[in-house]
Amino acid sequence: MAEKKDKIDVVNILTSAFINVLIPNSINFVVKNDKKRRERLRSLMEFQFDIGLELGHIFISDDSKGCIIFIDKWKSTLKRIILEVKLLFAVIGIENLFQVLKRENLIKSYHPKQDFIHLWLMGVAPEAQGTGVGSKLLQETLQFYEGKLMYLETTTPENLRFYKKNGFIIFHETFELDYPLYFLKYV
Repeated sequence: MAEKKDKIDVVNILTSAFINVLIPNSINFVVKNDKKRRERLRSLMEFQFDIGLELGHIFISDDSKGCIIFIDKWKSTLKRIILEVKLLFAVIGIENLFQVLKRENLIKSYHPKQDFIHLWLMGVAPEAQGTGVGSKLLQETLQFYEGKLMYLETTTPENLRFYKKNGFIIFHETFELDYPLYFLKYV
């Protein structure tokens, strides 16, 4: 399990995993697309790491090539509020705030009322993608959370196949945003 000292490694994994993904997806929906895209993406990954440590668990593969951030329970804390304000200015931009809030409300509307584990973000360094690093890490985390209801959202057909192969089922899909959004659960 990752700790505060692993922040640079986790942020590097996630940034490298998403920097060249330019199709419409959840990450690109949030990250303001301008000449500071790399810097903004890195700030987003730092935010996600910090929130993961605050509200859940972060797992990192043995070879430090993959990681998964889980949120165990969403709750408002002073730290979360400060991190979200920082995210607004460093990543999203004021002009994109309302579309990001709309997206967040859409996602929340399909989450269950009872407690669940949110697989919030998973990434594997490009050079390790397709080598089994992600599958192994996901299986280890599913064992850690055995018996818990788990939800996630994904946007790409490749990720959809990956999660279905690992036991997740689609319970809803929507095209209300500029990209497809698939809601999956693991029980």
